[in-house]
Amino acid sequence: MLDKTLAMGTRRFIKRLLYAQVALRDAAMVMLGRQDPTLRFTVLADPCSVYINFELKKNALDDFIDHIGLPEEFALTPVRCLDGEDPAYLLTLNIYQVSGIVRGSRAEWSTYVDDGEGKPRYMVLEARSSSGSMDPVNIVTRADRVDHARKAENLVSTVASKGGQVFRSRISLSDKHPLAKLATEWIAANDRIYWRNGVFDRAWYDGNLFDSPVRVISRKDIEVDDGTEWARFVKRSPRHVLRYESELQFVLSPWFNVR
Repeated sequence: MLDKTLAMGTRRFIKRLLYAQVALRDAAMVMLGRQDPTLRFTVLADPCSVYINFELKKNALDDFIDHIGLPEEFALTPVRCLDGEDPAYLLTLNIYQVSGIVRGSRAEWSTYVDDGEGKPRYMVLEARSSSGSMDPVNIVTRADRVDHARKAENLVSTVASKGGQVFRSRISLSDKHPLAKLATEWIAANDRIYWRNGVFDRAWYDGNLFDSPVRVISRKDIEVDDGTEWARFVKRSPRHVLRYESELQFVLSPWFNVR
C-alpha cells in the first residue's frame, strides 16, 4: 500500500513538473510571436444563451454601412440562420453567461460580412461585459451593465450601450417552443469573428454547436425595448429569437491576424 501511494505521488510530481514546463514553453513561444495563444471559452447553459436577430431595413443599409465604418475590404452580406429560410441582412444581439478566462454576462451586437471568401462571417460592432475584458478595438474594455438572468419562466436581460442607452428584453422559456434546424452557414460564421478594425478572433468548436437543442421563440413570447443607436437601422420586431439549451465549448485564438 505504501509503495502504491509513493508511486502515485511520484507520478503526480512528474506530471505537474512536465506540464508546467510545457506551459512555460508555450508562454515563451507566444511572447516571441512564434505561436498563437488559445483560450477556452465556455458559454453556460443556465441562464441560456440567446440570439436576437433583427432584420436591417433595406432603405437603411447604406446609412448602416457608413455608421459602422465598414472597412473597404469587407462587404455586408445576407445570411440564413434557419435552414430553408431566405437570406437577409441581419443585426444580431447575442446575450450569454460565460466562464473561463472571462467570467460573467456578455452581450455583443454583430452583423455579417463577406471577407472576400464568399462566406458570411460575424463582425462585432459593440461588445459589453459585466466584468472587464479585452478586445482589439478598445484594448481594455471596462465593466458595464449586462444583466442576464432567469426569473421564474422568463429570461430577463438588460444591456448597456453607447451614451447611456439601454436594451431590455423579456423572453419566455416555455418548452413548447419548436426546435430549430439551424443553417450550416450561420454556425460556420463563427469560424472568424471580426471586429470593426478588421482584426478577427479564430474560433474552434465541437459538434455541440450543431447538435445542441435550439428553440425558436414565438414572437408573442418576446418583449423588446430597444433604446440604443441600433434601433433606427432595424425592423421593430425581431426576425427570430433563438435560445441554446446546452453549454457550448469554444477555443479561441484572439487577434489571429495580428502578426
